[in-house]
Amino acid sequence: MKIYIPLAAIFGVIWCLIHGTIDLNNFIFGFLLGLLTIRPFRFLYRPEEHFNLFSPPTRIISIIKYFMVLIKEIIKASIILAKIVTRPKIDIKPGIIAVPLRCRTDLGITGISNTITLTPGTITVDISDDHSVLYVHCIDASDPATVCESIRNDLEKYILEAFE
Repeated sequence: MKIYIPLAAIFGVIWCLIHGTIDLNNFIFGFLLGLLTIRPFRFLYRPEEHFNLFSPPTRIISIIKYFMVLIKEIIKASIILAKIVTRPKIDIKPGIIAVPLRCRTDLGITGISNTITLTPGTITVDISDDHSVLYVHCIDASDPATVCESIRNDLEKYILEAFE
């Protein structure tokens, strides 16, 4: 139960930032909303096992690097997708690619799945029963090996550093 108080306080701060007004009433409302949200969903991520309020500085640097790479990949994919869409003749071969995973925790798998879905032109479709393969739909799957390597080297590497 002790872990829920700092998590709810983080929710309170986030609520104030989203609302745009930083005052005690907004913080208390966000704090209470955080407690009501965290408690019913605690079985999904078991925060008492995985959450550490005071992460080592290397973990924080890894998370910052991950977000920088994510922004770079979103911009790069958006430019590529814009080029595809604005061509007079669209020459693409959409398809679903099986990407073997190195992530083993639920947080890591969720992170890589959401990262792939946030990147324009790709979306995570499914995960294998043993959580070792991710199925990704790509707008241009003409070279599946390159797409798979790009996901593993450009995205999953930073997920492993930041969240596992």
